[in-house]
Amino acid sequence: MVHRRDSTLQAQDPRPGSVLAGIGGLVLFIRHNDEKRVVLKGEGEKYERSANKGPIIGGPLSLIDTEGQIVTEKNLIGNWVLLYFGYTSSPDVGPAEVRKMANTIDILESRQNIKVLPVFVTIDPQRDTPSHLRTYIREFDSRIVGLTGPVAAIRQIAQEYRVFFKKIDEQGDDYLVDTSHNMYLINPNMEVERSFGVEYSTDELAEAITKEIKKSKITNSQN
Repeated sequence: MVHRRDSTLQAQDPRPGSVLAGIGGLVLFIRHNDEKRVVLKGEGEKYERSANKGPIIGGPLSLIDTEGQIVTEKNLIGNWVLLYFGYTSSPDVGPAEVRKMANTIDILESRQNIKVLPVFVTIDPQRDTPSHLRTYIREFDSRIVGLTGPVAAIRQIAQEYRVFFKKIDEQGDDYLVDTSHNMYLINPNMEVERSFGVEYSTDELAEAITKEIKKSKITNSQN
């Protein structure tokens, strides 16, 4: 079986020492869309809110957890939430981001006494059934809430959170999913405070989340 890698980690020039110069000399350095969408450190988006219209990103959700129970935004209200959109078949970036999320939660609780609820929403509901998602999440941290659902529901929440994804490299039922791999920090009122890209290390992510929560006047009713 040929090992496949997420598009974020692809596109290395096979001739690193070569330089093409002169007329017609052109180096094509190709990267897939999700690398272009990475949020660099210090450049995480702050989402302004309107008093009349509410948050400009995010919205209601109705998905299914790993036990087959319906979860809506009402189940998350009152918690600070770290939301990640991924898929269990991701060979590289996905597992690294889920591990980062789990380790970040550990740091926040042990060093800062801050509780944040980690939530994993699959963007591949055709393969990520509740039972499959449950098995996957348990390999990282049982505190992570795994959510899946009908394709239409996943597309809706992805649109609400501006999450781009599409199937690529399809070989029958085997395929990768091109996506942004961003995480979202959501306050207890279910408003997005900030997004974080893959460039953040675990320590940097924990530090940034701590700063956002400490300067916020919104408290976590679940603490």
